[in-house]
Amino acid sequence: MHEAAGLAGLPDELLGRFPHQLSGGQKARVGIARAITVEPALLILDEPTAALDVSVQVVILQLLDALKRRLSMSYLFVSHDLNVVRLLCDRVLIMYLGKIVESGPVDTVFDRPAHPYTKALVAAIPSLDHHGVKRLRLGGEPRSPIDPDPRTCRFYGRCPKGRDDCATAMPKLPSIGDGRSVAWHYPEIDMAEITRAAPAVTSNPLPFQILHPAS
Repeated sequence: MHEAAGLAGLPDELLGRFPHQLSGGQKARVGIARAITVEPALLILDEPTAALDVSVQVVILQLLDALKRRLSMSYLFVSHDLNVVRLLCDRVLIMYLGKIVESGPVDTVFDRPAHPYTKALVAAIPSLDHHGVKRLRLGGEPRSPIDPDPRTCRFYGRCPKGRDDCATAMPKLPSIGDGRSVAWHYPEIDMAEITRAAPAVTSNPLPFQILHPAS
């Protein structure tokens, strides 16, 4: 455990403390140290930085990135923070009400989103530079996530390209090239629109190269 604590940046004098005596960043490090003790090949991270201050988030993300390389681990990273997803992940799966609507290499999906929901998410990322960025406003109301109709597309009623048959069948997830798959009911995808270089819409990435004081 001492070795894992050292890898997670926890000094020995903190190991005897109770949870209420630790900061948020220190608690995050404890959780990481406990996870890597068993030398996992895959580590599942569900919103690991959600409750932390921004400066502490950067430190923890730097730590996770370093541990991934040092211990040859793979991460399944679950997050609503798309900037963090783009920084830490190689591939991304976009989900809507529990169903995958698009998947592929992270830079490809962020630079050229194909599914309308992905486009709306990427366009909503805060940015200081809004030139050339077109916001995609989705109408309608989300369908019930508690008891969804298995015969109806989860995005039906909000999709700007939806058709009548979307109400009677779940879409498949065909490949569209570039290592991507997109949930569509119909094959006539506007490939020119998808492959066209999109304007940058993400905000400045988190400063991984800047080291902040450990918390």
